Amino acid sequence: MVEQNQKVPFTRENVAKCLCAQCPVQTGSACVKAQLAKAAARGSGVMPEPEDVPGLYCATGTAACKDLNTRQMCICGDCPLWKEYALVSGKPLGYFCRDGKAH
Repeated sequence: MVEQNQKVPFTRENVAKCLCAQCPVQTGSACVKAQLAKAAARGSGVMPEPEDVPGLYCATGTAACKDLNTRQMCICGDCPLWKEYALVSGKPLGYFCRDGKAH
């Protein structure tokens, strides 16, 4: 069992579990689409830098992309990392892309 409020580590495994790229907050972002295309071209053999990943904001903090639509409903509560790291009892309570990493 993971300790509540533990910081979410930026790992390849957590990047793979992350749902941020499917989040309505990000789906209309040209910046996110460019980051996803860049990541696909790079392939899975190289561990990306946090600023190159359009997601895992619970680990890395606010998004580098500034064209996110935070008026849309976030899906942080649906993410497997939400349960795994007991993020419901941490701060902020979602919208990590806007409000910063979980603690």
